[in-house]
Amino acid sequence: MRERLLVLFSALLLVATPAGATGRTVVQAGAGDIKDWDPAIAFSLEVPMLVNVYEPLLWYNPPGSAEPFTPALATSWSSSEGGTVWTFKLRPGVRFHDGTPLTADAAKRSLERTIALKQGAFYIWDPVAAIEAPDDGTLVIRTTRPAPIDLIASSQYGAYIYSLAAAAQGTDWFNQGHDAGTGPYRVRQWDRGQQTVLERFPDYWGGWQDRNFSRVILKTVLESATQIQLLRTGDADIVAPVPADAILGLTRNPKIRVAQAPSWNNTQFLINTAKPPTDNLAFRQALSHLWDYNTVAETVYAGSAEPAAGPIPRSMWGHDDTIETPRFDPALARQLLDQSGIPAEARHLTLAYIGADEEYKNAALLFQQNAARLGITVELLPGPWGTIWDKAKKLETAPNLQSMTWWPTYATPSDWLVGLFRTEQPTLFNLSHYSNPAFDAVVNEGVALEGSDRPAAIAKYGEAQQILMADAPAIFAADLRTRVGYRADIQGLEANPAYAAVFYYRLWRSAATE
Repeated sequence: MRERLLVLFSALLLVATPAGATGRTVVQAGAGDIKDWDPAIAFSLEVPMLVNVYEPLLWYNPPGSAEPFTPALATSWSSSEGGTVWTFKLRPGVRFHDGTPLTADAAKRSLERTIALKQGAFYIWDPVAAIEAPDDGTLVIRTTRPAPIDLIASSQYGAYIYSLAAAAQGTDWFNQGHDAGTGPYRVRQWDRGQQTVLERFPDYWGGWQDRNFSRVILKTVLESATQIQLLRTGDADIVAPVPADAILGLTRNPKIRVAQAPSWNNTQFLINTAKPPTDNLAFRQALSHLWDYNTVAETVYAGSAEPAAGPIPRSMWGHDDTIETPRFDPALARQLLDQSGIPAEARHLTLAYIGADEEYKNAALLFQQNAARLGITVELLPGPWGTIWDKAKKLETAPNLQSMTWWPTYATPSDWLVGLFRTEQPTLFNLSHYSNPAFDAVVNEGVALEGSDRPAAIAKYGEAQQILMADAPAIFAADLRTRVGYRADIQGLEANPAYAAVFYYRLWRSAATE
């Protein structure tokens, strides 16, 4: 995941035009159980459930699509008054799983509840001044400044519309494994720590055909080796993400496929800019030249990544192609170490990473070896995400380097720039403890322009990326590719980095393969 609460999870949307089918149940094995069932609060590995049980106003389409959005609960939308008024026409005839109808008032109150709870991704709605329902089929969102409400309304977190009649029973009711969505599937059963069973919602507005999967089983399988074994035996149809070291073996199995595609996931090792010796700019720059970018991408990630080109993945709009990225250059690193003035006896670093992640471990070991050749001692501190995250947020317990894999809440480069590097108090994800007023100002200008002048916003985001590269608050390590293993009879996969999920309604199972 964005290491928001747990480990890396590939951002993948699987879509298809259904064809004839024989199987009616599909099984996915994954490492995460549902933590928060309330769609207003869920902000982690709940996306596989959320996108199948709930719907937002819009779905964001894969980059390169003819249109940026696909209608979900809104069939049309427009902005006016300089991007401060957004009008959505709602899909008629939609019902929530509890039987109540979708109306503009229901959508309005749903979004207002999400904002009022102030949990999860509620902050994406910060620009909103008022939400109105002038009639049953029209929703109007007014903002305090020009804002990209179309992007926000397609978020994979915090943008889902749900029944207020059900929500009135409270978060505790949701967290018993209940739902209140409009999506093609509803929750049938939840066995905590074991599996979630979804079944088709007969009154889904999209309709049903025999080829659709009528049941989905999300198995919680913590060990990646066990996930792969279930895939090999056919007891699981889909596994995501596939460990990099398992890709080659799986591709040799004629009954299994592995899909890879560019994603919005990228990995960086955040450098603590407020703690010696990494509070020294030249020292941080030296570290960026001790990272063997190509070896990490080609060997550690088995070719399922490429060296990063700054903080924003290449596949995200707003990435600055003019960035000059550091290269692996121990000789230059030595020069920068000499310039830093850090004495030899003070060249000791701590590096924390998720211990269960083999890619993190192997990359950290390689970095440790390269640093040792220049007299830098790197102490590795593996641990569970919750533990190392809590320590990293407090300067007195924070390491010098902290692993981080990030993906955006919705389709905007500001998610990285704000979430990881804008001045933050108290610290949540700015684990570099980085603070630069000039950077903050430029990012804020970009955010303010995004809803009214996208090219001007892109220019500001580019300026912000250049500032980060000069200040070296992170080793920008790798842009990751999705890695999804699936049985060969599962058809219709298409990657979309906007959602860390499988849309089972849009998949089908072909006849048995040889």
